[in-house]
Amino acid sequence: MRITVLGAGAIGSLFGAHLAREHDVTLVCRRLHAEAIERNGLAITGLSEFHVHPRAVTSTAGLEAPDILFLTVKAYDTEAALEDIRKLMSPGTVLVSLQNGLGNAEVLRDALPEARLVIGITSQGAIHRAPGVVEHTGKSYTTVGGSDDAATVSGILSRAGFETAVSDDIDRDIWYKAIVNGAINPIATLLREKNRAIVLHKELAPLIDCIVTESIEVAFTRGITLDGEIALEKIKTVAMGTANNVCSMRRDIENSRRTEIMQMNGAISRYGRDAGIPTPVNGLLTTLIRAMEPRRI
Repeated sequence: MRITVLGAGAIGSLFGAHLAREHDVTLVCRRLHAEAIERNGLAITGLSEFHVHPRAVTSTAGLEAPDILFLTVKAYDTEAALEDIRKLMSPGTVLVSLQNGLGNAEVLRDALPEARLVIGITSQGAIHRAPGVVEHTGKSYTTVGGSDDAATVSGILSRAGFETAVSDDIDRDIWYKAIVNGAINPIATLLREKNRAIVLHKELAPLIDCIVTESIEVAFTRGITLDGEIALEKIKTVAMGTANNVCSMRRDIENSRRTEIMQMNGAISRYGRDAGIPTPVNGLLTTLIRAMEPRRI
């Protein structure tokens, strides 16, 4: 099967590498990463240890339409990626969004109403260690849904080594994932700790409870009904399943990059304002992380 990964950073490269052991995979990624992969192949270290040789490019120009197109760009780049997505897709292409945050599904559904769209979420952990080298730092769940193609995608990912389930309500699961990220990422970033800090520091429990409560109230105004106990259990499960992982938000701050806070806690806070629901904790976390980001003039 011909597979393209658009936005192959750490997570995209991790999934692409696993898939490349069985399929014809092309990674669309940054120049240094692409050059290293073309020269020496892609090394996966850590929880997975293997070496593969997918094709790696920096542009979609000249690429054939794949059977499956995985979209793993940052959430704030989804709209900007639409032009490349349209270039790559044929009527038979299955588009799989495997991204963090809220709002990606809506952007893709609105812009590509005829697409065979599968929405996915994952809590696998990965770090881009060097050009051509990605460390697999945490194993956790992957979920897909949203169309009849989800079962096919789930089977392909499961055979590639990722435990994957098909959701009967992917929009609900996206919100649960956003709450998980909204608890783990900003707190671990502010404390400069690994994901396990969320569980190990018991004094954080009231703060996490507030994040969950605010988020659930906001989700309800958007037609999404969530359970607080389930959300808390998911936070604990992911935090311990990726205990030694340095979250992507902390890595972004440490490397002077923009974060996805506006698609996580920021989105919850924004939706709350629209609905007249106070979200002081999510709003504060958003402000603090934004203040840590590199200044944009």
